[in-house]
Amino acid sequence: MMNRIASALSFVVLPLTITGCVTVHPSVVSDAGAAKDAAASPTLKQVAQRVLKRRVAVLRFSNETKYGTGAFGGAFGVPIEEQAADILKTRLVESDKVVLIDTEGFLGGESNLAALRADFAIVGSVSEFGRSTTSDTGVFSRSKRQVAHAAVNLRLIDGRTGKAVFAEEGSGTAEVEVGRVLGVGADAGYDSSLNDKAISAAISKLVSNILEHMMDAPWHTGVLKVDGETLFIAGGELQGLKLGDRFAIMKHGEFVANPQSGGTIELPRTAVARIEVTAFFGAGPDDQGSVCRLIDGSLLELALSDLIVEEIR
Repeated sequence: MMNRIASALSFVVLPLTITGCVTVHPSVVSDAGAAKDAAASPTLKQVAQRVLKRRVAVLRFSNETKYGTGAFGGAFGVPIEEQAADILKTRLVESDKVVLIDTEGFLGGESNLAALRADFAIVGSVSEFGRSTTSDTGVFSRSKRQVAHAAVNLRLIDGRTGKAVFAEEGSGTAEVEVGRVLGVGADAGYDSSLNDKAISAAISKLVSNILEHMMDAPWHTGVLKVDGETLFIAGGELQGLKLGDRFAIMKHGEFVANPQSGGTIELPRTAVARIEVTAFFGAGPDDQGSVCRLIDGSLLELALSDLIVEEIR
């Protein structure tokens, strides 16, 4: 009798023991080698740091890989270059350090950046993308592991000069594993979310470094109107300006031929005045402005097109 009970219990305990010994790894996202192991910008880690938001346009993304170039595109028909562009835009907005310009319908490309009135433009490409699926089948268990790998290149362009000022590549991987033991567990179909996760991992550190290079140059804007010692400038609270902020009024330098590049180059600007923000007007990041008072200097006989408002550092 005791032998029959022990034998029956063994059929219950054995599967439980096997089940407890089998380990199936959860979904993992990594950014191994992202931005060639570049560390995230130290200044951007200062969450409390106030910044004046730059106007940024994401112009285009291209797919330099063979993945998703067929009739069905990427996941659910969405090309991976569109996935990458959407992820980049989301990361930029989440940073709260830029005003993202809507480029829908913009056909001018990099040759017509002035029409966008952007401080910077970003172009990018998905240079590598691949997926692999492996299975491991045992006597009592079966597991399936899916891995996605992506490499993304970003290029930052100065909206005023049209010249590339920064370029970097980042890579990332994402993986998921599920399994069944004695018929108990999950079955894994094609996990399309791995595409987004791998591309997101590749972009994450790149965004930090892109933003850092944007902040290297002083924030600037234009003068809308001068009325005696009162000035009206473009940009307001939604771009990070505060009452009491002070800015320099600079006069554009002369533009002369550059024999090295074949284009033109601006000679050093001249500081002609300083102003202080006293009030705001308008609504929306593109329609808001600031009222300022003249602290020192003179703007007499200077055309508005000659003036630029620049952050004092």
